[in-house]
Amino acid sequence: MRKPLYKALINWYQASDKSLPAWLDRACEKDPELRGEKTFGDELTRALQTPPKGVAPIERDSMAARVLKQITEEDYLAEQAEAEKAPFWGAWVRNAGMAAAAFAIALAGYQFLNTEKTDPSQIEIVSNEQSSEGVLDELRGDWKNPLDQEIEYIVSDAKGALGFLATTFVPSSYLSEEEEV
Repeated sequence: MRKPLYKALINWYQASDKSLPAWLDRACEKDPELRGEKTFGDELTRALQTPPKGVAPIERDSMAARVLKQITEEDYLAEQAEAEKAPFWGAWVRNAGMAAAAFAIALAGYQFLNTEKTDPSQIEIVSNEQSSEGVLDELRGDWKNPLDQEIEYIVSDAKGALGFLATTFVPSSYLSEEEEV
Protein backbone atom coordinates (compact mmCIF):
# COMPACT_ATOMS: atom_id res chain seq x y z
CA MET A 1 0.00 0.00 0.00
CA ARG A 2 2.82 2.41 0.82
CA LYS A 3 5.03 1.70 -2.19
CA PRO A 4 2.74 3.30 -4.80
CA LEU A 5 2.35 6.33 -2.55
CA TYR A 6 6.10 6.55 -2.00
CA LYS A 7 6.73 6.23 -5.75
CA ALA A 8 4.26 9.01 -6.47
CA LEU A 9 5.91 11.22 -3.84
CA ILE A 10 9.38 10.51 -5.23
CA ASN A 11 8.21 11.45 -8.73
CA TRP A 12 6.46 14.57 -7.45
CA TYR A 13 9.50 15.82 -5.54
CA GLN A 14 11.80 15.12 -8.48
CA ALA A 15 9.47 16.80 -10.97
CA SER A 16 9.33 19.89 -8.78
CA ASP A 17 13.14 19.93 -8.42
CA LYS A 18 12.89 19.65 -4.64
CA SER A 19 15.04 17.40 -2.52
CA LEU A 20 13.36 14.40 -0.95
CA PRO A 21 12.43 14.65 2.73
CA ALA A 22 14.67 12.67 5.07
CA TRP A 23 12.01 10.01 5.82
CA LEU A 24 11.45 9.39 2.11
CA ASP A 25 15.19 9.28 1.46
CA ARG A 26 15.57 6.64 4.22
CA ALA A 27 12.74 4.61 2.68
CA CYS A 28 14.57 4.71 -0.67
CA GLU A 29 17.76 3.45 0.97
CA LYS A 30 15.94 0.50 2.55
CA ASP A 31 13.84 -0.63 -0.41
CA PRO A 32 15.55 -1.55 -3.71
CA GLU A 33 12.43 -0.85 -5.77
CA LEU A 34 12.13 2.69 -4.38
CA ARG A 35 15.87 3.17 -4.79
CA GLY A 36 15.51 2.21 -8.46
CA GLU A 37 12.66 4.70 -8.89
CA LYS A 38 14.74 7.47 -7.33
CA THR A 39 17.79 6.58 -9.42
CA PHE A 40 15.73 6.56 -12.62
CA GLY A 41 14.29 9.99 -11.78
CA ASP A 42 17.74 11.38 -10.98
CA GLU A 43 19.17 10.09 -14.26
CA LEU A 44 16.22 11.48 -16.21
CA THR A 45 16.59 14.90 -14.58
CA ARG A 46 20.31 14.90 -15.28
CA ALA A 47 19.73 13.93 -18.93
CA LEU A 48 17.14 16.65 -19.42
CA GLN A 49 19.32 19.33 -17.84
CA THR A 50 22.37 18.68 -20.01
CA PRO A 51 22.44 20.59 -23.28
CA PRO A 52 22.24 18.49 -26.45
CA LYS A 53 25.49 17.58 -28.16
CA GLY A 54 26.33 18.94 -31.58
CA VAL A 55 24.14 22.04 -31.28
CA ALA A 56 25.95 25.26 -31.97
CA PRO A 57 25.47 28.01 -29.42
CA ILE A 58 23.37 30.98 -30.49
CA GLU A 59 25.50 33.80 -31.82
CA ARG A 60 25.21 37.10 -30.00
CA ASP A 61 24.09 39.19 -32.98
CA SER A 62 21.81 36.60 -34.57
CA MET A 63 18.07 36.94 -35.00
CA ALA A 64 17.46 34.11 -32.50
CA ALA A 65 19.49 35.93 -29.83
CA ARG A 66 17.53 39.15 -30.36
CA VAL A 67 14.20 37.32 -30.20
CA LEU A 68 15.18 35.48 -27.02
CA LYS A 69 16.37 38.73 -25.45
CA GLN A 70 13.09 40.46 -26.36
CA ILE A 71 11.02 37.59 -24.97
CA THR A 72 12.89 37.47 -21.68
CA GLU A 73 12.69 41.26 -21.29
CA GLU A 74 8.93 41.24 -21.96
CA ASP A 75 8.43 38.38 -19.52
CA TYR A 76 10.49 40.16 -16.89
CA LEU A 77 8.59 43.41 -17.34
CA ALA A 78 5.24 41.60 -17.23
CA GLU A 79 6.23 39.80 -14.03
CA GLN A 80 7.31 43.09 -12.45
CA ALA A 81 4.03 44.74 -13.39
CA GLU A 82 2.04 41.85 -11.91
CA ALA A 83 4.14 41.91 -8.76
CA GLU A 84 3.39 45.59 -8.29
CA LYS A 85 -0.35 45.09 -8.80
CA ALA A 86 -0.71 41.85 -6.87
CA PRO A 87 -0.59 43.12 -3.27
CA PHE A 88 -3.21 45.82 -3.87
CA TRP A 89 -5.61 43.61 -5.84
CA GLY A 90 -5.01 40.62 -3.62
CA ALA A 91 -5.91 42.55 -0.48
CA TRP A 92 -8.89 44.18 -2.16
CA VAL A 93 -10.28 40.87 -3.42
CA ARG A 94 -9.73 39.20 -0.06
CA ASN A 95 -11.47 42.03 1.81
CA ALA A 96 -14.38 42.11 -0.66
CA GLY A 97 -14.78 38.35 -0.35
CA MET A 98 -14.81 38.53 3.43
CA ALA A 99 -17.37 41.36 3.34
CA ALA A 100 -19.60 39.38 0.97
CA ALA A 101 -19.36 36.29 3.18
CA ALA A 102 -20.21 38.34 6.28
CA PHE A 103 -23.19 39.91 4.48
CA ALA A 104 -24.44 36.50 3.34
CA ILE A 105 -24.18 35.10 6.88
CA ALA A 106 -25.97 38.12 8.33
CA LEU A 107 -28.74 37.89 5.74
CA ALA A 108 -29.20 34.15 6.36
CA GLY A 109 -29.32 34.74 10.11
CA TYR A 110 -31.84 37.56 9.71
CA GLN A 111 -34.13 35.46 7.56
CA PHE A 112 -33.82 32.47 9.88
CA LEU A 113 -34.54 34.43 13.03
CA ASN A 114 -37.34 36.56 11.58
CA THR A 115 -39.54 33.85 10.16
CA GLU A 116 -43.12 34.16 11.22
CA LYS A 117 -44.19 31.62 13.73
CA THR A 118 -47.53 30.11 12.79
CA ASP A 119 -50.10 29.65 15.48
CA PRO A 120 -51.60 26.14 15.41
CA SER A 121 -55.03 27.66 15.91
CA GLN A 122 -54.65 29.62 12.66
CA ILE A 123 -54.17 26.54 10.50
CA GLU A 124 -57.14 25.98 8.22
CA ILE A 125 -58.24 22.41 7.92
CA VAL A 126 -59.38 21.42 4.45
CA SER A 127 -61.43 18.34 3.90
CA ASN A 128 -59.82 15.46 2.11
CA GLU A 129 -62.27 15.55 -0.79
CA GLN A 130 -61.50 19.18 -1.64
CA SER A 131 -57.72 18.88 -1.58
CA SER A 132 -57.22 15.79 -3.69
CA GLU A 133 -59.91 15.93 -6.34
CA GLY A 134 -58.21 14.15 -9.21
CA VAL A 135 -54.77 15.64 -8.53
CA LEU A 136 -53.18 12.39 -7.43
CA ASP A 137 -54.70 10.50 -10.36
CA GLU A 138 -53.25 13.04 -12.79
CA LEU A 139 -49.85 12.82 -11.16
CA ARG A 140 -49.80 9.04 -11.19
CA GLY A 141 -50.82 8.87 -14.83
CA ASP A 142 -48.22 11.30 -16.20
CA TRP A 143 -45.39 10.57 -13.80
CA LYS A 144 -42.26 9.02 -15.27
CA ASN A 145 -39.11 8.29 -13.32
CA PRO A 146 -36.46 10.91 -14.23
CA LEU A 147 -33.69 8.32 -13.91
CA ASP A 148 -35.41 6.13 -16.51
CA GLN A 149 -35.56 9.13 -18.82
CA GLU A 150 -31.85 9.81 -18.30
CA ILE A 151 -30.99 6.19 -19.12
CA GLU A 152 -33.05 6.48 -22.32
CA TYR A 153 -31.21 9.69 -23.24
CA ILE A 154 -27.82 8.11 -22.58
CA VAL A 155 -28.62 5.05 -24.69
CA SER A 156 -29.97 7.27 -27.47
CA ASP A 157 -26.85 9.47 -27.40
CA ALA A 158 -24.59 6.42 -27.45
CA LYS A 159 -26.45 4.96 -30.45
CA GLY A 160 -26.21 8.28 -32.26
CA ALA A 161 -22.48 8.58 -31.51
CA LEU A 162 -21.81 5.02 -32.68
CA GLY A 163 -23.78 5.63 -35.85
CA PHE A 164 -21.83 8.82 -36.51
CA LEU A 165 -18.51 7.07 -35.91
CA ALA A 166 -19.49 4.16 -38.12
CA THR A 167 -20.58 6.32 -41.03
CA THR A 168 -17.62 8.66 -40.68
CA PHE A 169 -14.67 6.37 -40.05
CA VAL A 170 -15.62 2.86 -41.17
CA PRO A 171 -15.12 2.16 -44.89
CA SER A 172 -18.41 1.94 -46.74
CA SER A 173 -17.63 -1.59 -47.93
CA TYR A 174 -17.95 -2.81 -44.31
CA LEU A 175 -21.28 -1.12 -43.62
CA SER A 176 -24.51 -2.90 -44.39
CA GLU A 177 -26.81 -1.39 -47.00
CA GLU A 178 -29.24 -0.21 -44.31
CA GLU A 179 -26.59 1.86 -42.50
CA GLU A 180 -25.33 3.53 -45.67
CA VAL A 181 -28.64 5.21 -46.40
